[in-house]
Amino acid sequence: MRKILLATTALVGFAVTGAAHAATSPLNVTLGGSTDFVAANFADQNHAGPNSNNRDFETVYGLNFTVSGKAANGLEYGGVLGLTNAGDISNNFSGTQTSPYLNAGNIYLSSAFGKVVLGDSHGATDLTVGAPSVGEGQTTGRYADFLDTTQFAKTFVYGVDGTDHSTNVTYFTPKVGFEGVKAQLAASYIPQFYNYGSSGVKYNAGSTFGTAAGSTNTLSPYHDVFKVAGDVSGNLSAVALTGSAHVISGSSDATSLAPTTVGGLSVGNNAAWIVNAPAGVVQSFTAWGIGAQAALDGFTFGGSYDDNGHYNAVSGQTKDQNQYSAGLKYEFSKFGVAANYTGGEGYDNLLSTAGGTGSSANYIKSFDSYGLGGTYSWAPGLTSNVDGVLFDQKSDAGVKNDGYVLLVSQKLAF
Repeated sequence: MRKILLATTALVGFAVTGAAHAATSPLNVTLGGSTDFVAANFADQNHAGPNSNNRDFETVYGLNFTVSGKAANGLEYGGVLGLTNAGDISNNFSGTQTSPYLNAGNIYLSSAFGKVVLGDSHGATDLTVGAPSVGEGQTTGRYADFLDTTQFAKTFVYGVDGTDHSTNVTYFTPKVGFEGVKAQLAASYIPQFYNYGSSGVKYNAGSTFGTAAGSTNTLSPYHDVFKVAGDVSGNLSAVALTGSAHVISGSSDATSLAPTTVGGLSVGNNAAWIVNAPAGVVQSFTAWGIGAQAALDGFTFGGSYDDNGHYNAVSGQTKDQNQYSAGLKYEFSKFGVAANYTGGEGYDNLLSTAGGTGSSANYIKSFDSYGLGGTYSWAPGLTSNVDGVLFDQKSDAGVKNDGYVLLVSQKLAF
């Protein structure tokens, strides 16, 4: 839509200002967002017992302000400001929060030479594709909100940058092609991984990931992160094909850390997502992945493979880290259904029960999840969704965890 929507009393001041500006300039200001009410029943082996909760509600919401304009010389420009209460790496993927936070805030400039995005965004990996899903996302979706991050390896749900909105600079090339085949490349530079908003990191090295006075690097030891991604799409007879590939690399300072300083929650500003790592140097990493989808007559089949390198690992943790997925989606009329699978092996140093020492510490040697979901659109923006996910994980130390999440939701998007 091409107008200002007055959504809530708290937004009146912003909206009125935007309306006055829109009346006197060629800029278009749009307010959109969503509210998603979710009811879930869930269980996992490591939380069985009389005091274990197995049902709950959550409400996930977001607001997105977008601005767009076009200069006399043909330059297109604009920006995005997004707020949400959905969980991400900054709160250990613990599910929704009581207060919204910034998850996108950027400016873009676009011309025949490509597009530059400056600010908080996913960056180049927006070009990647993988297993299709519907509604709440099945094996890479909302179900993970209802599982404990110290017991369930959410790293296999989100990957290296599944919820990443680091402050970065990204360049997208124009789409080029011939005979119906189009390709695009993108590259991002991120000074501090997972750092976003107005935070500026003044100290990077140190035994506690920069707890010196003035440091705000509380989320990750990774800096000078580069992303490169590309996709290609075209048609083979009546089949629409899309493929993608990406590489992500990040550097970490070669400082040997004691267990309490490798993310120990009681020690200052540490990277909480490796809170239970053994002592050692957090390793620099290079991760790469590929994905593909094929669509025909309402059916979409796709999958992906990712090699996460040494991401989330300290010295001594040298085993393979892989993720893979496959899925099938069918959409017809107002309905959509999907079935998908996500599996892998790798380290999750947030887990508190995996046990083991050295290279075996917190290594999940097998992870499997199976999802089935559906969605129905009652009216524009109004959908009902259902998801069921079964999962099973086993650590190298012999600790097992399996369970399920069943959820239904009502979503309003505007």
